[in-house]
Amino acid sequence: MAPLPDHRNVLDPSWKRAWARFAHVTTPLRERGLICDVQYGLNDWIVYAWPPGHDSVVLIGRQGGWLATHQAPAEGWTSMTVLYDTTASSGPGDFDDVGPLLSAIDALLARLTRAPSPPTASGVHVAEVPAPPPAGRGIRGR
Repeated sequence: MAPLPDHRNVLDPSWKRAWARFAHVTTPLRERGLICDVQYGLNDWIVYAWPPGHDSVVLIGRQGGWLATHQAPAEGWTSMTVLYDTTASSGPGDFDDVGPLLSAIDALLARLTRAPSPPTASGVHVAEVPAPPPAGRGIRGR
């Protein structure tokens, strides 16, 4: 499992509430090896996930539905690829059903080199030791 974030906000009560709020998203992503963090965006909290061995980032927001995008530094961070979007669908979004969202991210990981395979349901939990995220991948403005 990928390490937990290591920055000064992990002690902030609002960050802890947001981390807990998105645990049903961050936990499966961390099981896939993605380093995750949460940060408040324009209107809601956003989950950032860095694929293992890559400088790209996946942004996941839930403003009226799930929106997951992928940005790669090779594109100069100027363009995004939409991986999954339910924000335009009619009716209230089911924010607890993250299966289709995770499937879209699994498809991205399968296209990236050095991507790990999705986790298996073994029921075995490994103890975690928090470690800092890779250098150069932090979120500014904290």
